[in-house]
Amino acid sequence: MIKENIKIENLTKSYPEGESRRVVLDDCSFEIEKGKMTSLIGKSGSGKTTLLNILGGLLKADGGHVYLDGEDIAEYSPEKMDDYRAEKIGFIFQDFELIEDFTVEENICLVSDLAGKKRNQKRLDELLKSLGLSDLKDHFPSQMSGGEKQRTAIVRALYHSPSLILADEPTGNLDRISSRQVFDLLKESGFLFDQTILVVTHDLTLAKQADTILLLEDGKVRRYESD
Repeated sequence: MIKENIKIENLTKSYPEGESRRVVLDDCSFEIEKGKMTSLIGKSGSGKTTLLNILGGLLKADGGHVYLDGEDIAEYSPEKMDDYRAEKIGFIFQDFELIEDFTVEENICLVSDLAGKKRNQKRLDELLKSLGLSDLKDHFPSQMSGGEKQRTAIVRALYHSPSLILADEPTGNLDRISSRQVFDLLKESGFLFDQTILVVTHDLTLAKQADTILLLEDGKVRRYESD
């Protein structure tokens, strides 16, 4: 089966700034290769998080289109957008966003539990084993290191088999060694579970571990070519 690339066409987004507006995305078009890991780099404030939030259905663009699995998410009803976020998108945030009173397993399964879905214990156990968390599934976040929390966040994003993983500065709170481990884990997870991964990072050294690097600059995205 041929995989379709994720297509972004003519995206625009601006924010009020005094009496004018600050343009963040300006007729922005690009593609993300499915089943691969892509890094997104750019200066602070260039709109990387805004772009990620639009792709994830957390923010509405002023104009343009995002095609995933051949469908334009701009045409989704609010109900279908909720399904899109819950089923096709996996988010990994810089600050982990784990619930302190929940165990590792409960944090991972929270969304599916709230939706009334039966837990896929086999998949959960496979993911926990793959990322070295099998012995920690009953631990609480306060009992874990930063790297263990981030691996938990990765498993949570992968658990419901989404089409697209969106990671926003996932190594921002980690040291150099842990950051490289997280990138390695993301790339390995994408390969093992056939996920498309888009990672926002400010670290070019880490970004180069991805299959492709995209640069967001002056409201547009282009393929990054190192000098």
